[in-house]
Amino acid sequence: MTKNFRMINATEELVAFCDLAQANGWLALDTEFVRTRTLYAELGLVQARTGAEIVLIDPLNGVDLSALWQLLRSDVITVLHAAGEDLEIFQRNNAAPKYLFDTQIANAFITDGSQIGYAGLVEQMLDVSLDKSQSRTDWLQRPLSPAQLEYAAADVEYLAELYPTLRAKTVASGMEPLVLAECQEQVAKRARETVAELAWRDIGGVNLLDGTGRAILRELAQWRLELAREKNIALPFVARDHILTDIARKKPSNRHELSQIEELHPKSLRLYGEAILQCVERGAAVPESEHPEEIPRYDQDSQYKRFFKAAKALLKEAGEAANIPVPLMGSRKQINEVYVWQHFTRESTKAKLYSPDLYNGWRGELVATSMAELVAANR
Repeated sequence: MTKNFRMINATEELVAFCDLAQANGWLALDTEFVRTRTLYAELGLVQARTGAEIVLIDPLNGVDLSALWQLLRSDVITVLHAAGEDLEIFQRNNAAPKYLFDTQIANAFITDGSQIGYAGLVEQMLDVSLDKSQSRTDWLQRPLSPAQLEYAAADVEYLAELYPTLRAKTVASGMEPLVLAECQEQVAKRARETVAELAWRDIGGVNLLDGTGRAILRELAQWRLELAREKNIALPFVARDHILTDIARKKPSNRHELSQIEELHPKSLRLYGEAILQCVERGAAVPESEHPEEIPRYDQDSQYKRFFKAAKALLKEAGEAANIPVPLMGSRKQINEVYVWQHFTRESTKAKLYSPDLYNGWRGELVATSMAELVAANR
């Protein structure tokens, strides 16, 4: 573990560090955050390295992070590993990296396409075993111990050492354009917010509901998401998915009937009972012609099975032809997105959604036409 880092406790110190990173053209970056009962991650610490300079930035001590957010929007290369949740934090601060290099993505493209964690990659490439004993730290607590700070600093110390090697390998293998394209696709995806009125589509068990039940679930899911965003409450702490589905199926019309919903917490009943019943009432009043489309359980359907098998073969063939690791071509989830998009999504709904990954970006360039033909052949 490194002790060669310094804490940034003043805005002018952060500005100076960002100037150095700007001059170097890159920085390695990581964040520590807490997300337990909140919808949005609460930032507890920012770690950064450029050149030999390693800094820890405490967002809770009054340092203005504007210079860092501005840096990410500039032409500087931002190096992260498995950037997903970090990107959500940056997006909420209007600081989506203009140029992202994700070491997990890069390693996947130059190996067999598998996803490896940061500690595993450091051990594999640098022969360094990282101490994981501080992984359960509450990063919002103060003061942080020396061991916790050293643990955090190591996340960027070795990330900066991985970067030049991985970057050179992506260039040498001809994979650099695809790696950078995939990185930017991840940035773009993290910028997308679920359309509240379509949140019902992501809830398991929707296939068990009739048309009225889907209309009620639509109201419930929209209400829950909007409340969660307004109050910054994690969705399960409003009501879990299966509880919403159960309410939509049983259609309670009064507080007593609602109280009979299994696992609905008494606190949720007290706080949200009236709002939930209003959702049920609104959904029940939706005319049949305006019911949300049916999304049946399709994974046991013979037509779907034929499509999935053919889609997997198509992606394998396209990946091998382009010398791209097959696992990166498309996951089961991404294949399923195409099937649901084509078979169970109305045109009016499509207008409010992003089209499937396999129809967009570098994947779309390789397989979109063939995938559309495959869907047509399996109608």
